[in-house]
Amino acid sequence: MNGDAALSEQPDFVDRGGLEGCEGVVAFSFVLPFLLPLAPQAIPIGVDDEYLRIRGATPANFDQSWMQLPLSCVTSWSVVTEETNPLFEDHTVASAALADITGKEPLSQPASTTSDDFEWKRSTVVVLIPVKNRAAALTQPHDGKVDPLTLALWLIADAARSLRIASAAAIPELRYQSLNPVVPAAFGAFNDRGEVLFDEKQTTFFLDHLPSKLFPPEPVDPALAGRIFGQLTRGSVSALVRDHFARAQAEHFAGDRRASVLSLAIACELMLDSALAALCWEEGKTPSEAARTWAETSSITGRVKALYSGRLGGSWLVDGDGAVGRWRTHVVDVRNSVIHSGRTPSEQESETSYAATSELLTFVSKRLVLEWKTYPKSMAVLCGPSSVVKHASKKQRANVLAELERCSAFAVDFHRWRDEWLRERALLG
Repeated sequence: MNGDAALSEQPDFVDRGGLEGCEGVVAFSFVLPFLLPLAPQAIPIGVDDEYLRIRGATPANFDQSWMQLPLSCVTSWSVVTEETNPLFEDHTVASAALADITGKEPLSQPASTTSDDFEWKRSTVVVLIPVKNRAAALTQPHDGKVDPLTLALWLIADAARSLRIASAAAIPELRYQSLNPVVPAAFGAFNDRGEVLFDEKQTTFFLDHLPSKLFPPEPVDPALAGRIFGQLTRGSVSALVRDHFARAQAEHFAGDRRASVLSLAIACELMLDSALAALCWEEGKTPSEAARTWAETSSITGRVKALYSGRLGGSWLVDGDGAVGRWRTHVVDVRNSVIHSGRTPSEQESETSYAATSELLTFVSKRLVLEWKTYPKSMAVLCGPSSVVKHASKKQRANVLAELERCSAFAVDFHRWRDEWLRERALLG
């Protein structure tokens, strides 16, 4: 592996006068999973409280132990070239796996991999951030405060977004989890002439997705995965809701909190609308009659206020402190804010949205199970045995499970009705 260094001399900060009170700089080094359209160079970046505000940090999140705003940072970009292009390496691995099954010889690796045209190039960047003292600079992230490492990650991600806009190239979002979770760092102290003298030894920071890189997930029961596969590929609304919910968790873990909140909002609205649609179907309404219900109450919160409690019982107050109220506050309002402002929700907002979604899905399932005598078919198309075991009384559990089994056969009829209902809704706009 070799690289073209972008910075072979002392970093030139934006405002040396602004470094008063800073003991030195901390430098973090990252290799990106792809190549950015940026020539090797050093780029100064000024960071102030407005930048941090846009990133979702409030003054309460500022860590005065190391930070002195405004910050005069430097990003030093370079390019690294690796001998093996993953395009051909992955082809070789896939061919070997196929050979294991077929018993035939794998294809040889293309000879052109040694050509300069097929080298794999990636961008690397060292982020230098002025800090008040060494101890605070080399402390792991803590207490929800903005730390130097988090700031470095923000600067890199925002640079990648800016280059995507400027180049119109298909640059993927730089996800937190796509970065190597082992980050080398070094502290450099200012001498009397304002030069940076780095420590002899580097230190290492570990990002919190390190365990997932070291320890892959345990295999799941193939029978369970097979049942879910069947449900998912045959139009099961319940499986679709669970898919969006699981996707939201993966998106949050990958660092895409905006996508996570939107997936959670989809899961909630899909569950709520599908539950009401199932109730209308079981009541004997035609798809066009049900579609007019949606046209007359265009907002999801309006439908929740008017159309659920009379059918399923329980508290459906959108302004209350129950599951529905928390859905309104922590999912609907956050989703609307993200959509209308374009902002990225905070990690805490994403986590709270996830908890509120889980609570709402559980609440709707519970209400369907408790109303099993009135709406057995609706329960069957939206709930599984685990929901019955969790929410039905011990006295009625066997009866509810038997009714769930009996009514599961109606799922095909509901899904056909639902397809027609969706078409009617689209026509009514």
